Amino acid sequence: MLKCDDLFVGQPPLTPKTKEIVEMAGWDSVRYAYKDKKFFEDNLKKSFQEIYRVLKPNGITTIVYSHKSTSGWETLINSLLDSGLVITASWPIHTEMKARLRARESAALASSIYFVARKMERKETGWLNEVKEEIKRYIYEKLERLWQEGISGADYYIAAIGSSIEIFGKYEKVMDYEGNVIRADKLLDFVRNTVTDYAVRQILHNGIAGELSPLTKFYILWRWTYKEVRVFFDDARKLAQSTGIDLAKEWNKGFIKKDKEFIKVLGPQEREEELMLIPNAQSLMPELIDVLHHVLILWKEGKRDEMKEVLAETGWGNKDAFYRVAQAISETLPLESKEKKLLDGFLSGKERLINEVKQTTIQRRLFE
Repeated sequence: MLKCDDLFVGQPPLTPKTKEIVEMAGWDSVRYAYKDKKFFEDNLKKSFQEIYRVLKPNGITTIVYSHKSTSGWETLINSLLDSGLVITASWPIHTEMKARLRARESAALASSIYFVARKMERKETGWLNEVKEEIKRYIYEKLERLWQEGISGADYYIAAIGSSIEIFGKYEKVMDYEGNVIRADKLLDFVRNTVTDYAVRQILHNGIAGELSPLTKFYILWRWTYKEVRVFFDDARKLAQSTGIDLAKEWNKGFIKKDKEFIKVLGPQEREEELMLIPNAQSLMPELIDVLHHVLILWKEGKRDEMKEVLAETGWGNKDAFYRVAQAISETLPLESKEKKLLDGFLSGKERLINEVKQTTIQRRLFE
């Protein structure tokens, strides 16, 4: 009789690493130079193709994936599409502890995406404009459900990406009317823009999204998506692009800071020494976030009269959007956040402050 232990006689004590499908060249270019992006993409595609080969017609496979970077998802999606597998369902499932050290210090995901894929016939060609409309209709339904289920931040974006694959994965190829084949990166840009538009309206409880500048939208979305952690440049760039700003033109000028390959968004307590109220080129008013940060520092220092002057002079103190943005940012942050504590303290006297700012504004006009 064959014993279980006999199956492992002569086998190495650890799992073999040479053929493990991971990208490690960036981590250790000496030992793992061959494990570059191409190695990862080629072998991931071969794995999915092998799954496709062994499945019976209409057979089912489940694929679990968790990766916070958009580039990682582009690789996965392209590999899935090239294998012939058709994604028929996808759902985020919480598999990670939010309290673990890595989750506190990085933009690590709390969810993994579970894909259900089948070996089935695909439609030959999807036309880009039609596929976009189909994605938008389908994804809005999914986004509403995900929102109700409490999925948020980076997990929300990733879950939306998973859902979008159910649509464009039905086609052997997606093309525009000029005959160009559209790969995953272009489709993911569209998905991210769609999610951004939906998320901003939900975070702000609708109504004022159209009044906000791209920088303000970016700040709100960053806090909702990444909280207060730093993020790799490429993912930060794509979030910025979805709100209509060029990250390279904005970093190290205000609240956006670049440090090597990372981007971090600063809170008011981190900008205390450098806060300047520079008029926005389009509205001639200082940027809402700069005013909010400046006001929060004045509130912390007990300089109430100066705070009212700033709010009256900039005009933001008489706008409902200013206070709704402050409330929305507070709702995105964890209880222990210093920025949240400043926001909640400032907002606790909102009604009285609004009346005082109105009086200050009237007085200023009388003396002009």
